[in-house]
Amino acid sequence: PLLTPPLPHPALCLPQGEGLDLSLGQVKDLSRVRSVLWTLATKLQRPGDWKKLAHHWHFTAGHIRALETQWTGSDSYKEHGYRMLLIWLHGVASEGKHPIKELYESLVDIGNTDLAEKVRREANADGEPARRCVQM
Repeated sequence: PLLTPPLPHPALCLPQGEGLDLSLGQVKDLSRVRSVLWTLATKLQRPGDWKKLAHHWHFTAGHIRALETQWTGSDSYKEHGYRMLLIWLHGVASEGKHPIKELYESLVDIGNTDLAEKVRREANADGEPARRCVQM
């Protein structure tokens, strides 16, 4: 069975004119982060993107093979990517780092600035036109 998307969540945006606080204390509900990761894995990434991040985050070849054995098919990279991102999220959150900031910087580090910007926009989106977030 395929993974189900996370439930709706509060936004990470602040009222217009205020900056986006990227301290981990401001991320009280990781369901928003999981939703961004779901969107990244299922709608934004291309095949192979998740492996670039996995290598960047020092996942071993064994870890990658284990993730790949769980799902097969032409869209299996979406499931592989989401599972890898959830594993990464657990580690980042337990280290006290801000997941969206770390993800953005990692995407930039691997040369995928366009995807980093899409993730930033997704993390900052809340459907209210009067709210705006500042790029760090």
